[in-house]
Parts: sequence; C-alpha cells; structure tokens
Amino acid sequence: MGEGSLLVVEVDSSDRDLVRRVVELVKKGMGVWQAHYAAACLNQRVCRGLAAILEKLVGALLFYSTRLEPGHSLGVIYYVVVEEEYRGMGIGKVLVSSAEYVLESEGVDLVVATARSENSRSKRLFSSLGYVEVPLHTIEEEYGELLTKLTCSYEDDVVFYKNLRAKFEEFVSVLDLESNTEKIEKLWYALCYKPWRELKNRRLF
Repeated sequence: MGEGSLLVVEVDSSDRDLVRRVVELVKKGMGVWQAHYAAACLNQRVCRGLAAILEKLVGALLFYSTRLEPGHSLGVIYYVVVEEEYRGMGIGKVLVSSAEYVLESEGVDLVVATARSENSRSKRLFSSLGYVEVPLHTIEEEYGELLTKLTCSYEDDVVFYKNLRAKFEEFVSVLDLESNTEKIEKLWYALCYKPWRELKNRRLF
C-alpha cells in the first residue's frame, strides 16, 4: 500500500471537520451535486461513513441500511470515492469490504450498489468482490421505481448486489408490500427529494 499503513475509521457525524473533508472528497471526485447529496445524507444521519486514511484522507464510502418486511435487512453502498492519485491501490476494495463487514455484523442480509453502465471502474470494483450486475430497468419493469427510490439512483442504470444471508430475488419481491413502500417513501424523501429540492431552490440546475 506504499508508505505507512492504511487506516479505515468510521465517520462520526459529530466530527464536523472529518465530515467536511469527506464531502470535499466527494465533490472533488464526483462533483458538486453528489457532494450536496452526501452532505445531506450524513447530516441527517441516514448515511454512515468510512474514511480511508493514509497519512491523509485518501478515500471515503457512504452507506446505510434499512429493514424490510418480512424481516430482511438491506444495506446500500451509496458513494465510494478515492483520490485520483491513490486509485489502483485497492483502497476502494478495502472500503467496500469494511462496509460489508459492518453490515453483516449487524445482521444485514443483502448489499446493493448502483452505477452507470459505462462506469468501468465501479464495474471492476464490485465484480472483483463477488457482486452480481443487473440492469436497473429490468427491476423497474417488474417492480416500478421502488428500488430506484430506495437507492436514490436516478442517474444510474445498473445494480450490483451481493447476497450475505438472503437472495436478491427475495428482496425485490417484497418491495411493494404496503409497510415497505411507506418506509421506502420516507427514506426517499430524506435521501433524495429533500436534497434535490434544496438544490432547486439554490438554482444549481
């Protein structure tokens, strides 16, 4: 990994300096819109974060989890970003594996992430860790936008999933249960719609 040892720490939302640096890293690597969504997710404590430190902050991952009826828990990898000069060193793999470890230890059954189909870096990352890729439109055709809302993945078109304790099909088949749709709508409002409305009010698009 080069000089020094890579340290992965959980981002404490009360550590405003670390939260700010994580958001700046997202902005640098992914753009101002994604940085706004990342900040909103962390500040509302919907997302949890992992920071990769190699003498300085070199990578970050945001993730969250939600419990769906009838008794399964889903983990979502929201953002993974690594400083450009540190890419190709396996830092992304360490971050995703660390998030999986946390989620599995908390009883999460399945982990998903989304990306654009042309994002070859994300494809390599998730496929190397055993994730299965599925076109998002095939899920939307059968179950509507519930998974899209659950992951706030309106700009993405592929889903990566990894079974920890339960199969992907078990989750998508229960998304439209009334108790789950209510939970998904609340999460979507906090994670996706509210930050979008703030961006609109600030006339950033």
